[in-house]
Amino acid sequence: MKELFAILMGGVLLNNYALQSFLGVTTLLGNSKETKKSAVMGACVTAVTLISGVLCHLLDTLVLEGMNGDYLQPLLFTAVVLAVATVLGTLAKIVFKKPLGVFFPLLALNSAVLGVAVNNASAGYTLLQSAVASFAVGAGFTLAMVLFCGVRSKINMKYVPAAFRGLPIYLMAASILALTLFAF
Repeated sequence: MKELFAILMGGVLLNNYALQSFLGVTTLLGNSKETKKSAVMGACVTAVTLISGVLCHLLDTLVLEGMNGDYLQPLLFTAVVLAVATVLGTLAKIVFKKPLGVFFPLLALNSAVLGVAVNNASAGYTLLQSAVASFAVGAGFTLAMVLFCGVRSKINMKYVPAAFRGLPIYLMAASILALTLFAF
């Protein structure tokens, strides 16, 4: 139980993919303008990460390990992530009677979603550990999105010198936010 808690807290705070590993940082910097949209995007990332992480673990342990197909991991894991994002996007469109924007096509290209599947396989996690790690990465990504949205709104309210406007100040703010989470 302690190990699962450590994996959960590590994925959310210490090993936050968006802020520590810079996986999915494009989504963080580009789509964190409104808190509600950031939270919805984070929830979508969490769902796709959790489902694809579990499916990739099953694919890896049941198929790839038996045939020594570790070299196929990136290709097959990418196909799983693409399929999960497409199916969840279609289901969301059916359930909510409208598309949720460009979230699910973006998720198919999000490196954090693929990164968690590859990292879970390389860490040798069990199915439960993979599920917890996948959920933790999604929750950490959501936390980073919502926190960065608040930071971004504060930056936009202040005067920023011309040389630092836009991406430079956002990268510096993301660095400071990463150091803050790393302190945990």
